[in-house]
Amino acid sequence: MAETVRVRIAPSPTGTIHIGNVRAGLFNWLFARRHGGVFILRIDDTDAARSKPEYEENIKASFRWLGMDWDEGPDVGGPYAPYRQSERMDRYREAAERLLAEGKAFRCYCSAEELEASRQAAARRKEAPRYDGRCLSLTDAERAAFEREGRKAAVRFRLPDGPPVIVDDLIRGRVEMPRGMLDHFIIVRSDGKPVYNFCTALDEADHRITHVIRGDDHLSNTPKQMLIMEALGISPPRYAHLPQILGIDKVRLSKRHGAQGVLELRDEGFLPEAVLNFLALLGWSYDDKTELFTPAELKASFSLDRVGKAPAVFDETKLLWMNGHYIRTSPPERIEAELRSRIAAAHGACPAAADAAYVGRVIALLRESLKTLGEIGPLSEFFFRDEVVWEDEARKRLAGWPRAAEILDAVAALVKSTEPFTPEALEAAFRARATEMGLRFKDIVHPARFATTGRVAGPSLFHTLEVLGRERCLARIQAAGSPAN
Repeated sequence: MAETVRVRIAPSPTGTIHIGNVRAGLFNWLFARRHGGVFILRIDDTDAARSKPEYEENIKASFRWLGMDWDEGPDVGGPYAPYRQSERMDRYREAAERLLAEGKAFRCYCSAEELEASRQAAARRKEAPRYDGRCLSLTDAERAAFEREGRKAAVRFRLPDGPPVIVDDLIRGRVEMPRGMLDHFIIVRSDGKPVYNFCTALDEADHRITHVIRGDDHLSNTPKQMLIMEALGISPPRYAHLPQILGIDKVRLSKRHGAQGVLELRDEGFLPEAVLNFLALLGWSYDDKTELFTPAELKASFSLDRVGKAPAVFDETKLLWMNGHYIRTSPPERIEAELRSRIAAAHGACPAAADAAYVGRVIALLRESLKTLGEIGPLSEFFFRDEVVWEDEARKRLAGWPRAAEILDAVAALVKSTEPFTPEALEAAFRARATEMGLRFKDIVHPARFATTGRVAGPSLFHTLEVLGRERCLARIQAAGSPAN
């Protein structure tokens, strides 16, 4: 590309940033890095009542955690500052006045009640609701009369006649919007606040944006923004509208599908490289088989021509698989530090949690089976409690296990006598005793797991026994075999 690529992400700080906006930000960031361009963070904070500094910080922290740096923005500056819409109000007022002066916009004094009556009348006629144009050609006297009544005027864009507005979308191809579907739309509300489409059109121009990469829910906004730019003599950027993200139930992704904030995923124990990799595949693919990418590989490989039109599915099972992969392949010291911190938070009151060597053995045993770092707390619970906390299913199965008391006596004897107390020696001893008792191997393994962990499943039994230690295992087996249990 001859020109310098300039792209942006412009979230609103009215809540925690949604995963869909993060995906859009990621695609913009990858596009900029792929082409040696500029990635801009712009804050759409014109909704003063709902915009909050903590939400802006959430946006920044989310991108930073994922390793997505921006070249221009509110906190780093840039040649086309400011980058907060709330700091650009003079620019919006100036542009609105220019459009009014050139006859490309007009003041509309219609009340909310009048507009609603017009919509209802259109509905009765079974027509799409449209502005009826009653303020298109007001005289000076008529405007003055409305103002004496105390009416506040909104500013509407005067929609010029012409052919359909054409969006040459880089993902969807040619999209046509008949002008009859656009109406004389509002660009400044009657309270003086500029609307999204007006602000965004000006922002793209002033920040020299070359490509707008955003969700396809904005496709209906694009013709309006292009018309505003045309009226101001501005060349529009190229547009690329990303496919929407659906939940596994094929319904548009929402809070009910679970954690939707990036920092929520972080707190649950997802790694940033796993989330970054997963989000990159929501609508984009390199080929039909490659799924694991480092950030460097994504930056080198990303292109818009590999973005599909079909909705992407947020498959949490795939995210968990991917995160488990990164947990297993990340530097051990990094993961161990994270897991030690989470064990301390979950079990810090237990004396065993203060034994660094013991905690290290627990981590080594459980790490391979983790899908998230957050699982370490509940999965390691039986290692850090003096008494077993039983799962109902484990208690039920032990109570109904054939020859349970006899088996637990045999298990206790094996735990007491096996030397060395290693997984290999324990497994050999258990196998031999099962044969002596005429049992299958699993007939002795399962009761031993129930008694020592209180669970029906878990990591290797014999490695678990080794980590728990001989004395703790014997105490638990004895407790499990007592009448009270």
